[in-house]
Amino acid sequence: MSAQPTPQLVLLAALVAGLGACADDACELGADVPAYAHRLGCPADRKALGAEEDDNVFAHTTTINVLVDREDPAADGGVVYFFDPDVYFLHYDFAREFLEHPDRTPVGSLTEFNLLNYRREERRFFLGKLVHYRDSDLVTFELAAGDRPSAALLVEGFRRIAAATDLGARLSYRPTSNSQVALVAEVEALIPTVDAEAVYSGQQYQALNRGVGFGTLRFVRTDALAAAALSPTDLVVLDRVPNDVAMVSGIVTAEFQTPLAHVGILARTRGTPNMALRDAWDDPRLRALEGELVRLEVGPQDFTVEVGDPVAAQAYWDGLRPAAPQVPVHDSTPRVLFDVGQLGVDASIRIGAKAAHLGELTRVAAPGLGPLPTPAAPLAIPFGYYVDHLASSGAGAMIEALLTELAATPLPPAALAQRLFAIRWAIYRAPVAPALLDELLALAATRWGDATPLRFRSSTNVEDVAEFTGAGLYTSAGATPADGAAALGRALKVVWASVWNHQGFVEREFYRIDHREVRMAVLVHPAQVDELANGVALTINEFSALRPAYYVNAQLGEVSVTNPTGDAVPEQLLYYPYYETPEYEVITRSSLMAHRSDWTEAWPTTDAVLTDAEAATLGGYLTAIAGRFRTLYGSAYAVDVEWKLMPGRTLLIKQARPLRVE
Repeated sequence: MSAQPTPQLVLLAALVAGLGACADDACELGADVPAYAHRLGCPADRKALGAEEDDNVFAHTTTINVLVDREDPAADGGVVYFFDPDVYFLHYDFAREFLEHPDRTPVGSLTEFNLLNYRREERRFFLGKLVHYRDSDLVTFELAAGDRPSAALLVEGFRRIAAATDLGARLSYRPTSNSQVALVAEVEALIPTVDAEAVYSGQQYQALNRGVGFGTLRFVRTDALAAAALSPTDLVVLDRVPNDVAMVSGIVTAEFQTPLAHVGILARTRGTPNMALRDAWDDPRLRALEGELVRLEVGPQDFTVEVGDPVAAQAYWDGLRPAAPQVPVHDSTPRVLFDVGQLGVDASIRIGAKAAHLGELTRVAAPGLGPLPTPAAPLAIPFGYYVDHLASSGAGAMIEALLTELAATPLPPAALAQRLFAIRWAIYRAPVAPALLDELLALAATRWGDATPLRFRSSTNVEDVAEFTGAGLYTSAGATPADGAAALGRALKVVWASVWNHQGFVEREFYRIDHREVRMAVLVHPAQVDELANGVALTINEFSALRPAYYVNAQLGEVSVTNPTGDAVPEQLLYYPYYETPEYEVITRSSLMAHRSDWTEAWPTTDAVLTDAEAATLGGYLTAIAGRFRTLYGSAYAVDVEWKLMPGRTLLIKQARPLRVE
């Protein structure tokens, strides 16, 4: 039930509601647009001062910055200023240029300005922006995520700004942080409000990875993707979001994507454009060019598609590939099971980057929170055992024959897929060395117990490395020690064999990676069962480098964020660690929260996957991880972190890998 407004708020609303009664709807601005306006009297005025910002969370938006100088005596309650964010991105820059006054509170330094005007009730300036979401024709007033006004200040500022426009009842307030959402119950009877879901559901275009790509435009249904034999020179339109996709020149999906899905991470690391367009499957702009060589440009606000130039296309494809062959490094001599918790990133040469990065995480402690919670007592089966199995199974000779043949004559996609399957089958069919299985079974029973389900995960020397993530290319498997050595061996062979998955092979080939030097280690740790939620986070703001933040996706249960299914929309947050009190901006809430009553454990929130305290704890872990990886890889890399919310509502950090952002 919504809280009732206080008598003071009701009186305030009555006093300010009449401010727009005498408004003249005539345009205020002429041909020469000034630096600012005190009133927006018509759509042309809003267009003149509006900007299509490249860093907006949503596409098809127009933004106008707005500031109320509450100490200006020219108007009771303050004077309103509207200005173009392309000219003055920061409210501080505008105030410093135009609003320094000897009889009023100084604008001060940027730090002083931010602390006073975003975090204090007795502030000089009330700051925000008008946003026109063109797809749904919503116009909202929004505050910065770190802004914490009282209900009274919010109502006063909103009404004063609304009265200085021609928008009338069209203007609504949209809270952008959880603390602002908490105010809605106090103000919704006094000012129009709208939530993030209303904005998100109306969007038609989503830019996931911006850029230009060339390729033959092909329409492929996702359930037929495995048999489509796509090539790196194809540009594919899909009816739904796939779990994975082969190396292509660009991706268009007809439903919105989970931004941190494997397919999105792959597109980013491949440098190929990736976008979503509702109804793309039937879009006439795309259908008209089906089967043609096209040039696709994915921009922050919109996309363009046109017939492509073959010369430019060839230059584009050549530019994606390294000029010289890439030779992965490895030390395949050790034949001993490694305790991952005793190792760090320098061990990746023997156990692969995924396992080595997990070892690095076990060394990290977050201030005030203690050591990172990671999978218990992880083990790594190093490269050497994989090499031995290739030799004993005969797969090594088959690999050499295939690579020799390919060096002379390329194989058709279907024939290549058949040869790769034969290699995988040879690996899987052959027995694992009994000594390895006996040691693994005994160690697993000792470390975790016979009944503990285990997860066997890929950890190659061409995966989760700074230059090549390989996200989703290889296969994981599960087994339980109680099922015996044979079950552990089957899981181990599934992971080993996945080196020769068709998609992984094609992608390595495109990037000129020497297949002969690829090695597979296997990371083993307890499986996470009965998880309450799972998620992914990037230690950068995906939308704006000017507003440092962590981009967090979360979803209920085992409904994957990295490999989503159906129309499940995840919770999406921008967590700002640099505010005086850390804040997070809500982009979307999980579409599955409406079904939370199906859960046997009471959920402590009505609409959020994470509580405020859990988000703050995750933010603390991300800060510690980002700091550790910065010392390992430098400032050009962010960190891609997978995490889970376990029974008892405890967080677990599953893995972390570097992601190049510069």
